[in-house]
Amino acid sequence: MTTTTTWTTTRGPLAQAASMTARSLASIRHQPAQLVDYLMIPMMILLSITFFMGGQMMGTWQAFLDYAGPTLIAMGLFFAIVSTGLGLFADIKTGVFDRLTAMPVSRFALLAGRVAADMIKHLWALLIVGGVAFAIGYRADGGVLGVAGAAAAVMLFLFASSWSMALVGLTAKSEEQIQTWMVSLLMPLAYTSTMFVEIETLPGPVQWWARVNPLTALADTMRALLAGEAPGGEALALLGWCALILAVFVPLSLRAYRKKLTS
Repeated sequence: MTTTTTWTTTRGPLAQAASMTARSLASIRHQPAQLVDYLMIPMMILLSITFFMGGQMMGTWQAFLDYAGPTLIAMGLFFAIVSTGLGLFADIKTGVFDRLTAMPVSRFALLAGRVAADMIKHLWALLIVGGVAFAIGYRADGGVLGVAGAAAAVMLFLFASSWSMALVGLTAKSEEQIQTWMVSLLMPLAYTSTMFVEIETLPGPVQWWARVNPLTALADTMRALLAGEAPGGEALALLGWCALILAVFVPLSLRAYRKKLTS
């Protein structure tokens, strides 16, 4: 006689996503070094560009730190979203999701849980590297509220952008391919923005692209908040980009995941 077990649950997708987030964060107890992975890229970018290039670009590294310190941290965190793609690729490769999908768990919850867990790791890195920036001399005229607003802008953009890397992780054939995405897409996007250069110093055609670059919207929003000013069009542009990225990559990621399960 064969007994069939039917799994049921009354928990909604958000509650399930929270459980998946806790599951992902639990791995830190066994692999605490993964927190270093999220920390090292923004830390190295902040310190290396500030001390080795800042003086040449703005006369003194202190002046450069005041202008670009926070946006350099944001740029480093942006590069670190590749960890979302690598984490999803590893979960699929090791069969973790195969076991979870045998249960009544929302497909959205599985992906959202991974992204949310990575957001907590990004926030940890933001606090640590932000503390280093403060220690070496950065001060925000906008005070605590300005810093909190800038941090919220960074986290919102990272949340949206991480879904693009979720799609990459679900469709990539190898870990090397995911790393290639960072070099071929994320880095050019960052270096053609106003993250650490003034837009007037760029060639004419590059200026046009820099003005519509989503990372420019993030950088300008951060600078306004940190200066104690109310962001205007730049904040609307940032919100528009985040909404567009989510509208495109969340459905594509869910579609890619369903295709992965049936392949």
